Amino acid sequence: MDYSNLLWTTPVDWHRVSTDCLRELAASSLTLVREVMQYTREGIVVMDARGRVVGVNPAFCRLCELEAADIEGCHITNLNQDLHERRYYRQIWHQLQRQGYWQGEVQHHNRQGALATHWLTLHLVRDNQSRVGHIIGILDDISRLRQSEERLSYLAHHDALTGTANRTFLLSWFDKVKTALEQDEQLALLFIDLDRFKPINDSFGHGVGDEVLRVLAARLQTQIDANELVARIGGDEFVMIWRRPVTETALMARAEQLLTRLKAPMQVAGYELSVGASIGISFYPEQGLELDTLLRYADTAMYEAKTYSNTRVCLFDRGQFARLELQQRLAGEFLQAIECQQLFLEYQPTLALDSNRWLSLEALLRWRHPELGVLYPEQFLPAAGAAGLLLRLADWVFTDAVRQVRHWQQQDDWQGRVSINLNGLELEQQRSGHWLALLQHQEVSPGSFILELRSDFMMRRSESLQGVLSRFRTAGMAVYLDNVGAAGRFNFGKLRQLPIDGIKIDRSLLSDQFDTLDQSVIRSLLLLSRSLDIEAVACGVETEEQVQFLHRYGCEAVQGRLLAPPMSPEELGRACCHGPDGSRH
Repeated sequence: MDYSNLLWTTPVDWHRVSTDCLRELAASSLTLVREVMQYTREGIVVMDARGRVVGVNPAFCRLCELEAADIEGCHITNLNQDLHERRYYRQIWHQLQRQGYWQGEVQHHNRQGALATHWLTLHLVRDNQSRVGHIIGILDDISRLRQSEERLSYLAHHDALTGTANRTFLLSWFDKVKTALEQDEQLALLFIDLDRFKPINDSFGHGVGDEVLRVLAARLQTQIDANELVARIGGDEFVMIWRRPVTETALMARAEQLLTRLKAPMQVAGYELSVGASIGISFYPEQGLELDTLLRYADTAMYEAKTYSNTRVCLFDRGQFARLELQQRLAGEFLQAIECQQLFLEYQPTLALDSNRWLSLEALLRWRHPELGVLYPEQFLPAAGAAGLLLRLADWVFTDAVRQVRHWQQQDDWQGRVSINLNGLELEQQRSGHWLALLQHQEVSPGSFILELRSDFMMRRSESLQGVLSRFRTAGMAVYLDNVGAAGRFNFGKLRQLPIDGIKIDRSLLSDQFDTLDQSVIRSLLLLSRSLDIEAVACGVETEEQVQFLHRYGCEAVQGRLLAPPMSPEELGRACCHGPDGSRH
């Protein structure tokens, strides 16, 4: 007899169905249920009202890694009794009683000892008198889903290359940890900038550079405990946060130990490489309450360490804070300085030692600030850079110098060369055509000018810059290398490759000590300039002893306040008629 129509007819008149039909239908439905349980992917467990297992399907056995005989007859809590307390199961039972169902994550240890995560749904089955007859559970394996979610979360909060935290995780971690500090506890934030990494990356390739970063990140990780953090926030920039009350002496000792660890040689792709670092440190809560503030302060201290500190570690202090505040103020006012003609040039002569005649004039940029007085380039060039005005500033300097030279030549005051110091300014490909056109328009010869560029700037730039300089030289300008001999700024091997006509020996070699090492470097530079047939100018001459030393070793040109200080165009115009030797220039 076919009963299929009875299953889909609503309502069913059961009074018309014989008892045999009902029995046959129930047996057929039970067989169907068993078939479903046999082949479904989800684990199914049937329990009595007390939670004892009365039946399971193969999927449930597979997920629990147990045989049906080991499960049936046991209480369901025995499957993972080592993971949860009795209170956990009481909460599940109370929700089942109130709502008739419960669902959530459950775990058990698999045969390898690892935790497997499942999603369990429980339903109460009541009889006609609303008494609990059975509990049905459906189990689904979500271990891979949880692993994928954890992997995505890890990638969202960690640097993919080094495995350290990224900026996002650093921010969230900082917000949490600062609220858990003890009353007398502080955080030390270290801003770490790697030294000598870029040459390695450029010379050996990005693959080697990436491996160097991984090695260094692993070294940084060894310098923290469970309550501290390392994050990579830039190409070769890392942040560490140390959490503990420490004295300044202990902190500096730990930072220097960190530097020593970073500088240790490493073997990468068959090369033995070494990378140093500079570290700036700021403190929470003493110097700031927000991470961005502390990062800015630590970055400022790092720059101080890289530029001025022999130890390569610098703590942020109020002096740096004042300088930082000043830079922010000047950056906002610099455009107004250009437009309101607050910038001006002074000129300092370069003298020939033999004849005491003026060989050239160096144009020196100044800012006459309405409230702060006269400011010098080292005070305001970072502000110009922050305002994005370095290129416009370079144009202003060149234009004003050309205008002044044209005026002097028309008045027959100065017919020599003027050097324009572009240290800290911008020099781009399109500037060559613009500046040469300006000279032609003003009817001033390019031969009236010398361009000075920092040695480290020229030595790390591409062939395009050398092409620009070659175009200027072809037009008649001279190019000088400035700051030669300053620590870390000179490569003797590249000197003969550069399109230059002279060098300017850095004033740091003519310091107050003026020791034998400084003198040896100066003698070497003078000998090198003669062998390459280029001019050499000694800068910062302040004593007669220095003058005599330079004259003895063949230096032909010098510059310094002892001989001639920077002067305004008006002062220089008067002095041009009767120079220091009493002759007209």
